[in-house]
Amino acid sequence: MDLKQKTVIVTGGAMGIGEACAKLLAESGANVIIADFNEEAGRKTAERIGCDFFRTDISDEENLIALRDYIRDKYGCLDILVNNAAKQTEKNFYDFTVKDFASDINVNLVGTFASIRTFCEIMKEGSTILNMLSVHYEQPRLNKFAYDASKAGEAMLTKETALVLAERGITVNAISYGAVRTPMNRDWIEHPEHIEQAKEKIPLGWVGEPEEIASFVKAILTEFSEYATGSVFTIDGGRRLK
Repeated sequence: MDLKQKTVIVTGGAMGIGEACAKLLAESGANVIIADFNEEAGRKTAERIGCDFFRTDISDEENLIALRDYIRDKYGCLDILVNNAAKQTEKNFYDFTVKDFASDINVNLVGTFASIRTFCEIMKEGSTILNMLSVHYEQPRLNKFAYDASKAGEAMLTKETALVLAERGITVNAISYGAVRTPMNRDWIEHPEHIEQAKEKIPLGWVGEPEEIASFVKAILTEFSEYATGSVFTIDGGRRLK
């Protein structure tokens, strides 16, 4: 796919991997819209990159409908949807409340479903959707129960929406990434000893940068065959191997 003049939504594009994706896709000639709940950070990022910003809570269907209508009025259609927005709560299992669990699921899984369901209405044949997962959609760990469960759900949602949208020529794939230096991971990336512990679990021996994930996103959009749909592509330095 040639990204020039393609219209792209990056949810959670205010910072981290979303910001890196928005920047790279905008530099490649795409019309990028950052959709993020954090209005202050989102507007600053959009101004720095030179793209649009639309304050969006992906768990709020009315927000998504407003963004859909904005894009239809301004651009006519949507070519690429990058579902990157996410919420992660970390707590001991016995302190993890039902409310905590439901909050993460509502943003990550319900929000991804709502985004696909809403924005597919303005997508045409040849359009594509990328859902951002994590190696922990299939690799268990402690204290991030809702986030990991939501990513497992997103993996199946990727396959099921790929199945239904194939009849319209819209592809749906996902990216499973490993340890990356992002604001969501500030609980450990700010501690050298935690960084070293993470490296020990990564065969290649380093923690990824948001720009590395963004490059992979661009490669999938521009270089991968349009015959791919319902797939989960992995970029994790080999983390899943341990």
